[in-house]
Amino acid sequence: MPAHASTAPSRRAFLTGRVARPEPQFRPPWTDEARVQAHCTSCNACVESCPENIIEFDSRNRPRISFRGGECTFCMACAESCLEPVFNLKQPAPWPVTVSIGGSCLNAAGIACQLCTDICDPRALRMDLSVRPVGAIQVDAEACTGCGACLATCPSNAIALCDPRQQRTPA
Repeated sequence: MPAHASTAPSRRAFLTGRVARPEPQFRPPWTDEARVQAHCTSCNACVESCPENIIEFDSRNRPRISFRGGECTFCMACAESCLEPVFNLKQPAPWPVTVSIGGSCLNAAGIACQLCTDICDPRALRMDLSVRPVGAIQVDAEACTGCGACLATCPSNAIALCDPRQQRTPA
């Protein structure tokens, strides 16, 4: 078997468009993929300094954000602990990441839920009661900081992070 065969999609998956794509990597705030690749020495300082424990290493020992159990408070501890020019605290916003609400939202199924709006500090998620029967969650992209607080509260995993720097091409 060729070395690449295990990662190649099946013919059926390819033809139906069901090719598995890797999940996007979210680098810490105040940085991006290019800065991490060019300057990160994998020293572990950012991982150890994060009070929320949301920074971990990817398979290449580069920092990434994992929102499995927490949110980013944008405390700058990761950036301040790094001795290399990986982080750019002079940029106007920590990152351009926002959230989007997918079709598996309970409201779309007629089940009233607004857990994400309750936990959203910047009030970027709002309930739109004009959508019947129970309303719909609307995202104010200008107010959204991409902190990830809403991800863990969603019972149907309908919330996803979106980074315009990682635009996926449709299948």
